[in-house]
Amino acid sequence: MNIVSTRLPQRDLISLLLVSPWINRNLISHPSLWLVLDFHEMNNAGDRLVSALSLSRYQNVKHINLEFARDIEEKHLEIVKNKVCGHCIRNLEVLNLNGCQKISDTGIELITYNCPKLKVFSIYWNVRVLYAKLQNLTDESLKLIAENYQGLQMLNLTRCIKLTDRGLQMILLKCSSLRSLNLYALSSFTDVAYKKISLLIHLQFLDLCGAQNLSDDGLSCISKCKNLVSLNLTWCVRVTDEGVIAIAESCRSLEFLSLFGIVGVTDKSLEALSSSCSNTITTLDVNGCIGIKRRSHDQLLRLFPKLRCFKVHS
Repeated sequence: MNIVSTRLPQRDLISLLLVSPWINRNLISHPSLWLVLDFHEMNNAGDRLVSALSLSRYQNVKHINLEFARDIEEKHLEIVKNKVCGHCIRNLEVLNLNGCQKISDTGIELITYNCPKLKVFSIYWNVRVLYAKLQNLTDESLKLIAENYQGLQMLNLTRCIKLTDRGLQMILLKCSSLRSLNLYALSSFTDVAYKKISLLIHLQFLDLCGAQNLSDDGLSCISKCKNLVSLNLTWCVRVTDEGVIAIAESCRSLEFLSLFGIVGVTDKSLEALSSSCSNTITTLDVNGCIGIKRRSHDQLLRLFPKLRCFKVHS
């Protein structure tokens, strides 16, 4: 039997297994069909995960998506570790735990034990709003990630509000292969940590939306990340022309830049960006930048001929 597509949704694949024993045998004989487990927004995702990993066809799973699977708990990760199915995720490369509010430092420790080859790790919005009496992710989680995933390429820490400079610095010092770092809505960090982002020489995507303590000094250090393609500085209220000009002069491959709501930037920033990045920038949001002269779309296009998106935020 020829496999027409290896991208069938997981539910469709499972349904096909039930059609006939012959189809079942043929589908299971193709390992490339069973590299992804997707339980995002599903009920009983924890039990589903344990059951799936006990099946031989998932012994080489590469990608697990548990985004907003609200009932995933550390007990499920403990079961995975202690049962024979623990070996099935030794080659896991992508793990999405966005919105999994019941995962704490203990859960991260279990993950680092079970999944030594992670390259993409997302733990967005772990704030324990509904579980206020429990401990949420702290610098201890970042220490575990830094010590175990020095080849990590993508990390999303959005809204993990208990993290501090200490934890972020451990990541920046050890995870030098990072290409994408999302620090959206984290206002607790300071320039002490931000300056060390300069160590990430491969960094292409950086989201610092709401980085209220980021100064021009910190941004000037970040400008050493010359491969940046996307930079979100929305509501970075301490930034001025000095920091943006440093970015413009060093990061000449920028395609996406948001300066939304920054009152300290003026036309000097726009001129510097036009001089250095006019042939690359396709998205530029300067709405709310009261120091920048209002321009029509046509006027902005004369400065940035490849501009296609003028507004990121509404």
